[in-house]
Amino acid sequence: MTLCPCGSLESYLDCCGAFISHQARPVTPEALMRSRYTAYTQANIDYIIETMKGPAAENFDPNESTSWAKEVSWLGLEVLGTKIDNNQGWVEFIAHYSVNEKKSNIHEISFFELEHGKWFYTHGKMPHNIKNVKQERNALCLCGSHKKYKKCCGKN
Repeated sequence: MTLCPCGSLESYLDCCGAFISHQARPVTPEALMRSRYTAYTQANIDYIIETMKGPAAENFDPNESTSWAKEVSWLGLEVLGTKIDNNQGWVEFIAHYSVNEKKSNIHEISFFELEHGKWFYTHGKMPHNIKNVKQERNALCLCGSHKKYKKCCGKN
């Protein structure tokens, strides 16, 4: 069994694979966000495009996104919070990745709209409270490995 890259601990086929292969639709903003993360791990930009609308779609460059997704090694996804209010929802997450062996992350609040029974990603923003966070050496690493920072990303 291949685990889904989204971190759900479910098999890929029973999780995001069902959405990406169009066998099912994500029924929550979180499920859509997780499937979009998984699509990025596969550089599946077609799925990314078909799951967005509004400002996100207007400002999207498929060629740039394809190149970037192919350069990135995805390290894990943390969902920090989620909310649904009628036909709108949001998900706060941290996606960990590395490029050229340099670890980094995307911390975003993503916004979604439900239209005709289908969720779409519309835009995202960085949380206001994010600044350059200094990682304590003995704290759990932010990459989601469940190791101490000094034994993981802070090793070098």
